[in-house]
Amino acid sequence: MSKILFISNGAGEDAIAAQIIRNLQDVDLEVMPLVGQGEAYRDLAPLCGPRQVMPSGGLIKENLNNFWQDLQNGLLGLILKQIFWLRSNRNEYTKIVAVGDLWPVVLSIISGIRPIIFIGTAKSNYHHAYSYLESLILRFGKVRSLVRDELTAQDLRQKGVKALWVGNAMMDGLIPQNINFTLKTGEIGLALFPGSRQATYEVMPRLLQLSEKFAQKLERPICALVAVAHSIEIEKLVGSDNLKPLNYPDWFQLNNTKDNLRIFFIKGHIADVFKYSQVALGLAGTAHEQAAGWGIPVIAYDADPQNLRWYRTRQKGLLGEALIVTPDNDEKIIEALANLINNPEDRLRRANIGKERLGPPGGAERMAQIIKSL
Repeated sequence: MSKILFISNGAGEDAIAAQIIRNLQDVDLEVMPLVGQGEAYRDLAPLCGPRQVMPSGGLIKENLNNFWQDLQNGLLGLILKQIFWLRSNRNEYTKIVAVGDLWPVVLSIISGIRPIIFIGTAKSNYHHAYSYLESLILRFGKVRSLVRDELTAQDLRQKGVKALWVGNAMMDGLIPQNINFTLKTGEIGLALFPGSRQATYEVMPRLLQLSEKFAQKLERPICALVAVAHSIEIEKLVGSDNLKPLNYPDWFQLNNTKDNLRIFFIKGHIADVFKYSQVALGLAGTAHEQAAGWGIPVIAYDADPQNLRWYRTRQKGLLGEALIVTPDNDEKIIEALANLINNPEDRLRRANIGKERLGPPGGAERMAQIIKSL
């Protein structure tokens, strides 16, 4: 009996892997989240291997402070444990699927499990192409690579890598619930993406304040819809006493808000957030890309200059004008949101760019078919 091992390095990557797994019916598999506790896999697939939550949430590239904090919290020890576990259990698996950037690919090569299938979510020729060294690693490991767009696949094939584009799995499974919820007449739907890491708890109050200022600026009612990731404790965000559970599954309304502002927290049903939103604001990763692919222009800012320099620049390259990156300044952020609402033609143009960059749904099913066929 063959068994597949999935490894993924981040909350967004976990969600993408989970979507592929949903299309792998009657297949024996296990998952090893390299970052965090793998909440996206709950009730979906058995977890295995060493796990530990790190302060950075996996964001350590080009950010020495994040890297240093993770080192102090046992990052090297965790990596060694993961390598030892993979080597010790390599005979249990007949193929391995690495989801994310090149780090899970490197671990896959070290593990000795073959064949290796790589679901590349982090890089694209729209912004940062895979480097010569990364291409060499993929060739050396004889890795089958399923990347995020055809332009990137073509470039990797020219570098001797077995690469295909069959769609983007992050656009699959985005199906709103069948619930009796509507926006009020004239109400603007604002999606809020506070992220899926520990910093989420720190940024949430700021996003709520920005929502109030946005409502004041527009002089129109605002319905703010907060997308709460599986890894985040919703009661910890604003306090359980401030939340009122609704009849809709995993919907909570924030009490004591302004007359022109309704705020809802929605856990795990991000398509519900998309359905009722016209613009988005946040500090997320995968959620920003999914929103852009849905057709919702996104405003992003970042208080950390290092993150702003590399992560948002990368995301801007991937999403083009579907993403607007602003300075960490309330007036600039509110102005960008208001401009999108007051200029529907520009909003539609940016929406179409986002749909083009992410592509249509169906990628997860096609990826699952390829994984089974190897």
